[in-house]
Amino acid sequence: MLLSDRINLIHAIIDNHIHVWSASPSFAPLAQVLKEDRDILVQKVPSLTARCVSGGEDWRDAVRQFLLSYALERTAGEITSEHFTIFREAETVEVILEDSYGVRVGAERDEILIPHQIEALKIIVQCLFSKNPADQKDVICFLHLFSREKTHLRPDQDRTMRFRSMIWFVYLAIEIIMNEQTVCLKGFEFFRNKFRDLLDRTIDGAIINEESRMPVFEGGKWESTLFGWLQGEDRKQFVKKLKRQFNLENRIEHANRRLLAEHRKCVLEQVLTLFCK
Repeated sequence: MLLSDRINLIHAIIDNHIHVWSASPSFAPLAQVLKEDRDILVQKVPSLTARCVSGGEDWRDAVRQFLLSYALERTAGEITSEHFTIFREAETVEVILEDSYGVRVGAERDEILIPHQIEALKIIVQCLFSKNPADQKDVICFLHLFSREKTHLRPDQDRTMRFRSMIWFVYLAIEIIMNEQTVCLKGFEFFRNKFRDLLDRTIDGAIINEESRMPVFEGGKWESTLFGWLQGEDRKQFVKKLKRQFNLENRIEHANRRLLAEHRKCVLEQVLTLFCK
């Protein structure tokens, strides 16, 4: 297919997405992104299609997936403590995040300073919308949780749990890279094992020596991380439930609620790509 024909077809695919998304008020923000960034998209997509053709993939599916990811990333607002809130433990979550990341004092309310929001949202989009066609319930859930504009969608509660679990998984993974850059050299398997080890040590109370306050595990390097702030008898059950949501044993029950192996693998790979220097 000639490049000019391919570009015309790309325009047609964009137009189709705009038409379908514009028909629903809740999906309209996605359509607006494509309208506003059409020229940018038409420049970006040909290089994507060339890679797909050389790799033997269906470039049309790749374009549809790219358009969805592009639109979702740009309709998302801020990540707040509400996105971390799981198991109805809002107060516990807020205290953990305040201790970990700090607070900006405001005139009307204080704001928790959650870092790496652009990267975290990109990872979530990439790892939950990698299949084509995307699951509409996942799209609805993402828009309900993250869209800057109010939606009238009723999200699937199981998928909401998965999104909140992935937020925790992403940020715990980022903590590891930010605190131990050697993970970048040792690669995926080491990263995956380190994640499991730190999570288990958090549950066992082995990150911080709470009796003597003397450094124990790896010289105390993890004490001021999210893992350290999650440690404690009063938080043990919370972390245990969080671990069940991560589904490290790949249980098949409640498949829509928990992370799957493909989600965890994707998150760790994306974190390595984005945060290794």
